[in-house]
Amino acid sequence: MNARILIADDDDDLVEGLRWYLEAEGYDILTASDGEKAVEATIKERPDLIILDVMMPRMDGVKACRKIREETDAMILMLSARDNEIDKVRTLKLGADDYVTKPFHTSELLARIQALLRRRNRAHTDTTILKWRNLSVYPDEHRAYVDGKIVELTTMEFELLVALMKSPQVVMNRDKLVEVIWGADFYGEYRLVDNHIYRLRDKLSKAGCADFPISTVRGVGYAFRPEV
Repeated sequence: MNARILIADDDDDLVEGLRWYLEAEGYDILTASDGEKAVEATIKERPDLIILDVMMPRMDGVKACRKIREETDAMILMLSARDNEIDKVRTLKLGADDYVTKPFHTSELLARIQALLRRRNRAHTDTTILKWRNLSVYPDEHRAYVDGKIVELTTMEFELLVALMKSPQVVMNRDKLVEVIWGADFYGEYRLVDNHIYRLRDKLSKAGCADFPISTVRGVGYAFRPEV
């Protein structure tokens, strides 16, 4: 089954150009011209990946990203005409999986889309249950539970959690985490790792697992350090 991609942007020429290009690559394409329509289309059509422009009428991409992330774990790739560090940090903290600055080469955008979809569609064949105190992680089900209640994690957050828990006490640098989670064809910034770790810690804390032992090793990376 072809992956379904939603393109949300108020630039009609850009949308039609991307639609033509991505349909030629075999994807099913949906479109929306503003943030509100993007949220509505996400809820109704359940796309696998959403290309979301930051500057849109009625509801901007930042607000739309927040609402979409409440509804789905679909991959979110943000677009912006501004190479603005604040926008990048805000959207990544809200749950976006990647961020591309306009103008861009369609070949680069396609590579990022393919990389994100590979992460989402990767088959989970590991039946091992990973546990720490009141946290239970089921890689094959792609689910995590705290005190028996599911923790809503994005694909990236979940895979980071699994990667760290499978290697207790091992310091994993950002290069290794990028390779494990995104693959060798990763095109984004290493800041993505830091932001996904931040959101993972925050979600686990709010779910009742406040002291989950992800240690930051300054200048290196992260480690899962349960009690010996």
